[in-house]
Amino acid sequence: VGHDLAEALVCAAARETFEESGVLFAGPAEDPDGIVSDASVYHRARGALADRTLSFGDFLRAEKLVLRADLLRPWSNWVTPEEERTRRYDTYFFVGALPEGQRADGDNTESDQAGWARPEAVIEDFATGGALLLPPTWSQLDSLTGRSVPEVLALERRIAKVQPKLTVHHDNWEIEFFDSDRYNAARRRRAARSAGED
Repeated sequence: VGHDLAEALVCAAARETFEESGVLFAGPAEDPDGIVSDASVYHRARGALADRTLSFGDFLRAEKLVLRADLLRPWSNWVTPEEERTRRYDTYFFVGALPEGQRADGDNTESDQAGWARPEAVIEDFATGGALLLPPTWSQLDSLTGRSVPEVLALERRIAKVQPKLTVHHDNWEIEFFDSDRYNAARRRRAARSAGED
């Protein structure tokens, strides 16, 4: 990834994180090591970012803040399967630790629920009929399972594009990627449980 694209991706990740969770990876412009400790004071600006009446750059400038790109680490890159023709995505995932003093919330229009959970608990919830996880989300959670926040942030990952394949298996679509056997087993377990409840 070139410098300009990397810069744009980190900026987009920070903006989306702030819009969707209220967590702000930024600090005061006059203190390069400082980090915002209470992002809730920017609640009104967060709404303006979400409805696109304010750009992230304009928000940072108006509040005399700078993006703290060093607080985010690239984690993976997923691209929509070629077989999917209606919606195309090329999504980069990042990880970061919750800045001290900040609180994440679900105050947005994109989430139907929000909360804290261990990755393995969310994966199990998916397999037993709870939250629906698409392969990219499942894979990110799976890659975090069993790791502490410092361990995750210390990892140097080589980011290789993941583009799953869609195949038909017993008259159902299956998604093939590097760990798809486990994902599809969880999907089948979920479907069997759901069918048993009907």
